[in-house]
Amino acid sequence: MNAILESRSRSEDETISNSQENLEALDILFWRYRRALSLVAYRVLGSHEKAEEAVQNCLRTAADNVPRFEHEGAFRSWLLRVLIDEAVILLNRKRQSW
Repeated sequence: MNAILESRSRSEDETISNSQENLEALDILFWRYRRALSLVAYRVLGSHEKAEEAVQNCLRTAADNVPRFEHEGAFRSWLLRVLIDEAVILLNRKRQSW
């Protein structure tokens, strides 16, 4: 991915720092990246329904684990990693049902 995807602003850093106490701030970040997450999930899973499920699982997992997020990397990169992990879980479930 290019440098634009990895960059973040000072306001994003502040939003991440405040997000543990402020769910509205976290919601803003989630909406900022939701489209990108949906596109990646669709590319991995090949289904709009499964992609939406993966995004929902990703956002739920990320919300639960925001305190564990380290500010060394971009929040978007962290979210994409969580999304890919969720997509792999869904792919493994699909393979087990075959």
